[in-house]
Amino acid sequence: MGVKLNGLFEGRSIKMQELAGRTLAIDAFNWIFQFLTTIRLADGSYLTDGKGRVTTHLNGLFYRSISLLEAGIKPVFVFDGKAPKFKKETLQEREKIKEEAVQKMGTAKTEEERAMYMRRMSRIDDYIIDSSKELLTDLGIKFVQAPAEGEAQAADLNKNGQAFAAASQDYDTLLFGAKKMVRNLNVTNRKKISGKGITTTVIPEIIDADYNFRKLGLDREKLILMALFVGTDYNKGVDKIGPKTALKLVKEKTREEILSSYDFRSAADIREIFDYFVSPNVVEVKEDLSPSKIQKEKLVEFLCEEHSFSEDRVNQFLERIRREDNSLAFYG
Repeated sequence: MGVKLNGLFEGRSIKMQELAGRTLAIDAFNWIFQFLTTIRLADGSYLTDGKGRVTTHLNGLFYRSISLLEAGIKPVFVFDGKAPKFKKETLQEREKIKEEAVQKMGTAKTEEERAMYMRRMSRIDDYIIDSSKELLTDLGIKFVQAPAEGEAQAADLNKNGQAFAAASQDYDTLLFGAKKMVRNLNVTNRKKISGKGITTTVIPEIIDADYNFRKLGLDREKLILMALFVGTDYNKGVDKIGPKTALKLVKEKTREEILSSYDFRSAADIREIFDYFVSPNVVEVKEDLSPSKIQKEKLVEFLCEEHSFSEDRVNQFLERIRREDNSLAFYG
């Protein structure tokens, strides 16, 4: 869900070629959840293999990753760990939406309505996480297991210079300290609208935090205060205060004045939440995050023999990145 700061930050439209040779820290859960909600059969059900196991996420992850590698981009996927304790209420609300979707699906009057409720039931479980990691390993793509929020870990990789940018749709990434953020990272420039059966055009954009801070007269601390006003995954925000009013208030008042004067509708101490955004729980990553060689035999066995992918189609996509001048050639 993330913090609602749409329209506040100015991004620069970019072509995928501009990211060639760059390492991008990708919010894995953000991507996988998109796949689970948009890559579905006509009746709204998941893609599955011969044993009935979900393959929707593997489908999206494989073909999107190949496209990134073909564009010369070096992806690093960051997986969520244990959510901080003050995210409990948000997680409970999301679970309630899924439970309501289960009930409403039984009374759906049309196939379209039923499919919509099925998409709302999407959830990332251990099987989806483990199989995603196995696929990435066979593809030679590195991943990082965050101790807590994946967005925070991706932001840390960017902040430390280990990644050119953090790739996510959620502005929380900037709250956690990312200097550069890439949104709409899609090689085809097409995005499916969940539940509507249509696609729309999206253009990749890069958001430079320092540029926007100068333009708006903010710093990261003030941005976090703004987010607390409008609501985050950890608090519901202050009634009747939107981004414009919040921007004005953080420029006029001190941090202590703000934190002590408003009801931020949080289950935890609002100062604890503020401090978490400033210094989130992340790990130091020492390994080389550059992609290694693709293990073709393992990959074909995993996708085709275990999960019923078309071997001809898998090989067709692998051939797209098999070039003599490509260090990612899949012999390993």
